[in-house]
Amino acid sequence: MTPLMLQDNLVEEIKSMFRGLLYRTPSGGRVPLNVFAQNIPVNQTDEEDEPYPYVIVRLASGGDSGKGDSFNTVEIAMVIGTWDDSADAQGHRDVMNIIQKIYERFHENPCLNSRAVYAGEFEWVMREDMYYPYFFGACGMAFRIPAIRKEDSLA
Repeated sequence: MTPLMLQDNLVEEIKSMFRGLLYRTPSGGRVPLNVFAQNIPVNQTDEEDEPYPYVIVRLASGGDSGKGDSFNTVEIAMVIGTWDDSADAQGHRDVMNIIQKIYERFHENPCLNSRAVYAGEFEWVMREDMYYPYFFGACGMAFRIPAIRKEDSLA
């Protein structure tokens, strides 16, 4: 597994986790959570379609310790954006519920498609500034993926 394969697997896992759940949109409807790899796609039309609600699965960093471990570590950042124009300005609740669901999923079962393992490190943050009716947060996670090692012990 490569970091890009991990990212693709996480995109599919997040989509699956939130299938059937609907969130508010700027157009007044309710839609499933959009899940993107690395960035929100560039809008190719003249329409003002906004991508809310969304989770962006970003490759943040990674590496090989060089100590002969059988794994590499990949740091993932997930950016969450929602929209809620309710007068009580409580849209942060959707963001926090999304973060909590991701946290619970990987703490209950750290394995991802039998190809990567959640390393157990989880951090989250909520946007402090008020951008009503837009609400943002993020969570960070580390995964371990198989490392490439020398096949010839004499090399």
